[in-house]
Amino acid sequence: MLRILLRAIWIGCLGMLLAMFIGFAIVMAMLLFDPKCGPGDSGGCAMGLVTVTLGAAIPGFAIGFAGHLALVVWRLRPTLPTIRQLRNWGRED
Repeated sequence: MLRILLRAIWIGCLGMLLAMFIGFAIVMAMLLFDPKCGPGDSGGCAMGLVTVTLGAAIPGFAIGFAGHLALVVWRLRPTLPTIRQLRNWGRED
């Protein structure tokens, strides 16, 4: 159980880093095409870059952590009986 939890934390950290990288890349691409951002800017555009990057950290961790736990629970679920087993239920073979 501890191994599953530690692996979920590890996957959550990877998800956090990936979400931060994606958020940084998207905002950076948007800033390149924004005519208001550039020389003479007061720094508001750069703060948007930092805000989105840091704001993506917690959702990225949560998605990675919860996604891995959901996958583990799905794989550990008991197998359902087959149609043949249900049809022959209660009969002696």
